Amino acid sequence: MHRIAATPGGWNPDTDGVIILDQTPAPIVILTAADTEIQTLAASLPQLPQDFPQFRVASLLQLQQELSIDTYVDSVLSKAKIIVVRLLGGRSYWSYGLERLREIAEFYDISLVVLPGDDRPDPVLSSLGTVPLTVADKLWHYFVEGGAENLAYGLQYLAQTCLDYSYEVPEPQTVPQWGEYEWKSGRGGEGERGPQPTVAVFFYRAHYLSGNTRVIDAFCEALKTRGLSPLPLFLPSLRNPEIQAQLLTELTKNQSIDLILNTTGFSLAKLNADSPQVDFWHRLDVPVIQVMLSGGSEDQWQQQWRGLSPRDIAMNVALPEVDGRIISRAVSFKAEIGRAHV
Repeated sequence: MHRIAATPGGWNPDTDGVIILDQTPAPIVILTAADTEIQTLAASLPQLPQDFPQFRVASLLQLQQELSIDTYVDSVLSKAKIIVVRLLGGRSYWSYGLERLREIAEFYDISLVVLPGDDRPDPVLSSLGTVPLTVADKLWHYFVEGGAENLAYGLQYLAQTCLDYSYEVPEPQTVPQWGEYEWKSGRGGEGERGPQPTVAVFFYRAHYLSGNTRVIDAFCEALKTRGLSPLPLFLPSLRNPEIQAQLLTELTKNQSIDLILNTTGFSLAKLNADSPQVDFWHRLDVPVIQVMLSGGSEDQWQQQWRGLSPRDIAMNVALPEVDGRIISRAVSFKAEIGRAHV
């Protein structure tokens, strides 16, 4: 049995309570701050060999207090043979946790792999692990390419390298950085859009790779029933100049976009620059409505007087407003799905 993530009642970033994760040990433990990565790992389970060792996955967002980290280290991590950490923000973001992991990795002879949580290499972060840098780099590429198939191959590569399992593992398979998503109704894709006004829907590539696309499917269905032509596009980040250039070429070359529903966070504007640098929006020259995929639960949204958490407000309201986007409302929330197993 492979047990994935334990979420004790969900995590509320507005509380200061100590979270104690309820998990049992396993040979492999993966820590990540990205919920979409946890979902992708769950989706990779059916693609793993029958003899694959048990593994656990936990969210770094639930391991922020020293007591939470110490308890989890003692009860789960100290009994692992391999620990993988996918960390956003560099070493300082989770410095105490990394110190504890280094201690137990050296004391218990655990294979520790520390990887940046995005597509930018971080040699300082990777050097904190105990495995050869070549091993860490290759595993990182499986995560960067993403998708259930790549993560299943990455896990097998890890077990083969560090636990002496024998698998035939291909190289990381390239997944496009951005592209059109064929939504679940079967009416998406090239050639399906008619003369109706076209509404582009921007969403993160991580949701596409993890299969977390129900809200995008619902958007497209709702647009279609209202006589509009949906164009859902997945992408890693709108802040990437290369992605901006490619999107501009595609969206201005063969079709006319009448409206954008944007679910990605943050701002394109650089506030410390001489100019706001929002040429991407200016060149598209259409209204951009900011739509929120909340990081909290629906219950929290209903009960809190401000609705969204401070983190959601910063990422999806305050910063996007700097770009001149039109702020709308939250349309989806996080929910527990329980433990995944096979």
